[in-house]
Amino acid sequence: MKNGKRTFILTEIVLGLLVATLAFFMLYNKNEQKAERIAVIIPDIEESQWSAFKYGLKMASQEYGVNTVLISKANINMSEDEIEVVQQEIDKGANAIIVKMVGGSKEYSKLKKIQKKVPIMLAGESPDNVEKKSAIPVTEPDQYDMGAALAGKLLENNNGNLRGKKIGIYTESSHSGADSKREKGVRDTLKDSGAKILWSVSHDEGIKKKAILQSQRKVDIVLALDDTSLVEAGEAAKQNNLSGAIVYGIGNSTEAVYYLDTRWAECLIVSDEFTAGYQCVAETVKKLRTSFYQMENQKVPYTILTRQNLFSQENQDLLFTLSQ
Repeated sequence: MKNGKRTFILTEIVLGLLVATLAFFMLYNKNEQKAERIAVIIPDIEESQWSAFKYGLKMASQEYGVNTVLISKANINMSEDEIEVVQQEIDKGANAIIVKMVGGSKEYSKLKKIQKKVPIMLAGESPDNVEKKSAIPVTEPDQYDMGAALAGKLLENNNGNLRGKKIGIYTESSHSGADSKREKGVRDTLKDSGAKILWSVSHDEGIKKKAILQSQRKVDIVLALDDTSLVEAGEAAKQNNLSGAIVYGIGNSTEAVYYLDTRWAECLIVSDEFTAGYQCVAETVKKLRTSFYQMENQKVPYTILTRQNLFSQENQDLLFTLSQ
């Protein structure tokens, strides 16, 4: 009996050691697994307007232990190329994609098919007229609200009366869903203000027609609805090529802040692109690491900057991320 009991105890000890050893090697192998690879495909990622976004990507990547790979503009020339690059990155082993769309509904449909196999997060905007059902998740500010806030600040600075004022609207792309939503916010807010919007032009259309910003009809105010447009309008004002028009705009680069600080722009709406970059990674990681998790749209806050509050304590973090 004693020998049998001793044998039983020894057997239990050996089995226990085997289980412990197996658990150790399973944990070890788990830790040795390669970090998930997330490809970030943004055509103008090297431009300064994406500095804060990239900083957010970096911080989230470190916190969640993932590898984010930035795809530069040199690899993307047309909207069709963008879909090809997405597929190429997946073929290279990307576990998820963060992408800023440059195409329209055709490219969006292609992305939705790819989304069935690999998680996709849109950065910055989604195309107009996209069905909410089964839509690709997007991380962006409330585009309409930003346009409304810009127009609201213009009204505030003019005591709510813009009667007789002539306004021009300038955007980077005629195909941008974000710009069109911002413009709608502007127009709705200024509807009963007494102001007259003389023109609304886009940089890409201007190139085709060989018509630059300065060649438009004279206005009192230029509303530039994205960073590229704001920087161009600010420089035109600096060079005295806007016939004295005051510039209000939306942007998120150090150049945009420069034109506000040096009085070539009167107001600047800045989205929190650090938070945008961070949330893109965080939400994508949830999908990669949680079974049956459905990715959700991520709303990004924005700040209204003027020369009076530009260097206030509450805006120091925002300015810091823009300079990274």
